[in-house]
Amino acid sequence: MELRQLEYFLVVAQEGNMTRAAERLFTAQPSLSRQIQKLEDELGAPLFDRSKRGMRLTAVGETFLTFVERGFGQFEAGRQAVRDLLGPEHGHVRMAFLPAVGADLLPEALAAFRVRYPDVQFTLRQSTTLETLRWLMAGEVELCIATALPYGRAESGLASTPLLVEELYAALPPDHRCAQQDAIDLHELANDPFVLVGGGSGLRRVIEAACQQVGFLPHVAVEGDDLATVRGLVAAGLGVSLLPGLALHEWGRLRPVILPIRSAPTWTVEAVWHSERYLPAATRAFRDFLQEYITAHPPARLQPGRHSS
Repeated sequence: MELRQLEYFLVVAQEGNMTRAAERLFTAQPSLSRQIQKLEDELGAPLFDRSKRGMRLTAVGETFLTFVERGFGQFEAGRQAVRDLLGPEHGHVRMAFLPAVGADLLPEALAAFRVRYPDVQFTLRQSTTLETLRWLMAGEVELCIATALPYGRAESGLASTPLLVEELYAALPPDHRCAQQDAIDLHELANDPFVLVGGGSGLRRVIEAACQQVGFLPHVAVEGDDLATVRGLVAAGLGVSLLPGLALHEWGRLRPVILPIRSAPTWTVEAVWHSERYLPAATRAFRDFLQEYITAHPPARLQPGRHSS
């Protein structure tokens, strides 16, 4: 059994198609087919069901895939550990993050980090908390910036450190009945339609929990893909929302009214990693730097009062 055969098997399993796998591996399809067949002969069982629709793992193939993925993961961890002996200066950080930190906070920290470590490479992905944590659990990233983690820390092997704690503000249409107030109690919005980000968002879970604590579950009339969209839809009069300060520093032509909430709920943005897996030196360095940078350069605090045009 050769390492090349295992790599071929892994790619075919991922692609589910021999032609796409051959293209990805830069090899001829007949050669790829022969290597898969040799592997099956050595194991004494078929790894794939073959049909015109593609290659589908058999029960044996699914079991074998688990161990191959684990082995390649250990191989990559070992290679990264050797690199780390040379220090974090030439490492590679694979990270996922929330859209809310992607406009200013994360780019500013990245720019400052790259002054210190100009040769560190980054692979960055952006999505909701649930999606970024799925990538983390699957080993596709080593670090993510998330909020309102849905998993039990001990059971999932997740470890985290807080980066930022922010109060949430009420975002109202300009003609809302409470728009002239200096502040608002959250229960005053119990009968309003809400505009929220999608269900995979950690911020949405924070908002729903805060509303439940004061006696209501928000009626979600509209969902947006990101906080800028939510903010714009609120300004257009489609509902109310709760937004963190990070989402309130850039404005379009339509502007909602922003009011502080008495006894305001907060959200916590965290750096999250898998405590049972090797964390490369460059990733550790960036995680620690990110915490230090945000502490030293916190986002500008929103001044209480009206912020509509």
